[in-house]
Amino acid sequence: MSYVEKAFYQYVKNIFTSGFRILFSKKYIFYTFAFSLIAVTSTVFYLITKDSTDLLLKEIGSILIVVELSFAVTYVFFGILFAKYPVKYWGAPAFISAAGMAALLYFFPIISPYIAAIGYLGWILVSIFLTFSLSRNFWGNRIFGSVMFLGKKADEGSVLFGGVVVILSVVNAGMTGYLIFRSINPFNLSLIIASGFSLIAIILVNVIVFKLGKRDDVFYTILSFFYAIASFTLWKLTFYTYQNSLPSDNIGSVLVALFFIFYTVSNYAKKIKKIEKDATKEIIVEQKEKENKSIEIGEVVIEKIDEEEEEKWALLNIPRFIGPLGILMSVMGLILSYHVTYLQVLTDTDIFSEFFLTKDELVGIKDKFSVILLTCLLVFFLFSYLWSEDFRKYGSPTLYRFEFLPPYKELVERIERVRKGEDSWKQYANMLIKQGVKAGAKSTAKKVFVDPSKKVAGAIGGAYSASKKGVTKGFNKVFRRKGKKKKS
Repeated sequence: MSYVEKAFYQYVKNIFTSGFRILFSKKYIFYTFAFSLIAVTSTVFYLITKDSTDLLLKEIGSILIVVELSFAVTYVFFGILFAKYPVKYWGAPAFISAAGMAALLYFFPIISPYIAAIGYLGWILVSIFLTFSLSRNFWGNRIFGSVMFLGKKADEGSVLFGGVVVILSVVNAGMTGYLIFRSINPFNLSLIIASGFSLIAIILVNVIVFKLGKRDDVFYTILSFFYAIASFTLWKLTFYTYQNSLPSDNIGSVLVALFFIFYTVSNYAKKIKKIEKDATKEIIVEQKEKENKSIEIGEVVIEKIDEEEEEKWALLNIPRFIGPLGILMSVMGLILSYHVTYLQVLTDTDIFSEFFLTKDELVGIKDKFSVILLTCLLVFFLFSYLWSEDFRKYGSPTLYRFEFLPPYKELVERIERVRKGEDSWKQYANMLIKQGVKAGAKSTAKKVFVDPSKKVAGAIGGAYSASKKGVTKGFNKVFRRKGKKKKS
């Protein structure tokens, strides 16, 4: 398995392993158990009573929906306001609140669709932010991001996999054009608006790939893949428009929501030892204890950059204020309300029967809202990058690029020569270590690790230039083509 494959699989694996461990830890297991029990029970009863004529079963199913909505409100309300305090102060009031809310919704069912709709759209808003966080925490991860950017120079000026993003944008442009065509006859204002925002997003992502990526490849790679992941809703919207069918949700949306639960707890609630320790061994040969100020690589001592830099972006104060448990409860609450709305899609009689919107109209609004929100967030992140230094540090974290590595073509050439037996791999490795790393990092090794927000010229200075010359000299020796032997 290649380094890139290992980085990707390790990142996903860490989300599930750390998320599972935290969700079922002593501190969080009650909230996980309550969430799972309510969601699974309501789903089972709803599927059983979908085609049943038994009034008792239908009544039980309705009660379970009410209970799920009441817990959704309780999770969000107490998660945001009180979860940062010891549970002994708010645990009992939260349970009483859930019971009272369930009774209120049961006797006044007209309230239920409003709560479900707010939670449904609220989850869409949160999930798109989490999608950006997912992209940022992969490409900007000190370990996995460094693997992805390995050997890439900070001033090279290209977005990683930019070609893939451009091809996707071209496909999305075709879909957007089709949606505009379909929205004209019959006239559909909401679809025209959503298509207009989609077109803006396509233009922006191409500007990012062809123009802005030259300024900061890390941030614009993060932003490009945020668009690539979040634009899936456009495909869904196009599909239902082409089929002339009513908008609907599917089990895939629920699975994505469950994935984000694991991601949330692994991202915010994980304050224990970093799982990334194993992965660091693939990049750094030996890492000393945290209190040490240096890392040894062979005979070279490299000054250590702090692994954790405090993230000061203003919006990050929200999860800090709420706390890990509050974040988990809020996400679970929104997913519960999303799940309630999803169950309504599976049945003919639902809580939206007397609502001013039908369930199909709500799902359609959700899809269009997602497309519009994606464009708005692209603009928001672009302007935040320009205006906020704190966001720049958050959106473009420092990576270990190891810029002294040779160009790709030279590396391929050397490997090919080794494959043919023209060169010795052991000799190549020894030369690489002795003449590359040692010569380049001997005097000012910390400058080998280039901050993507600092360009090579000026910011790094003469010290880096000197070390770079040493590294280049070493690699020139390593990658110097040997002359062909004359035939005797």
